Amino acid sequence: MGSRIQNLGDNRSLEYKGVKYRSQLEVNTAEVLDALHIPFEYESRKLIMQDGFRCPYQKDKVRALTYTPDFIVGPIMLECKGFETPEWKIKKKLLFKYLMENEPNVIFYQIHDARRHLLEALDSHWEYLGYCIQVTPKNKKEHQIFDSVKVAMEALGLTGKNLGPILRCLTGNSPWAYGYNWKLLKIKI
Repeated sequence: MGSRIQNLGDNRSLEYKGVKYRSQLEVNTAEVLDALHIPFEYESRKLIMQDGFRCPYQKDKVRALTYTPDFIVGPIMLECKGFETPEWKIKKKLLFKYLMENEPNVIFYQIHDARRHLLEALDSHWEYLGYCIQVTPKNKKEHQIFDSVKVAMEALGLTGKNLGPILRCLTGNSPWAYGYNWKLLKIKI
């Protein structure tokens, strides 16, 4: 069987902290959000993009077209998709239209890799979510505060470096990345 079909029949590996997820990518995303101490909701909303209706060409009622985002993080909707089906490509276009017309302040991201894409998706929104990035050089006590990892990397001359080591540092799995300690700090308001 293809590698796209995984975990069928063994859903124990798709459970994390008592919640059953639909894919390993969703489990990984939940783990990373938890490691970053970012509150999230899983499949908590259902959007009705088009109401159901009756039509003369079909005996049964045509069901409503709905979408349930995988994760809600503040104003951000995260959809975990390892493989895009033709159906999802169509539904995504309808979702974008729905969001533009009904919820223009919602930010949508599609995640293919929980570690790399999640950090990229959240990086432009730390301040809005109530966080900042603290960067401390090795062997020094003074630190700098940044709005995003990307801005910090530019300021420190690390543009083009891999985000993986920084994410490991932010989640507490590594003390240093590129000679700096990186921390996600909650902003006190």
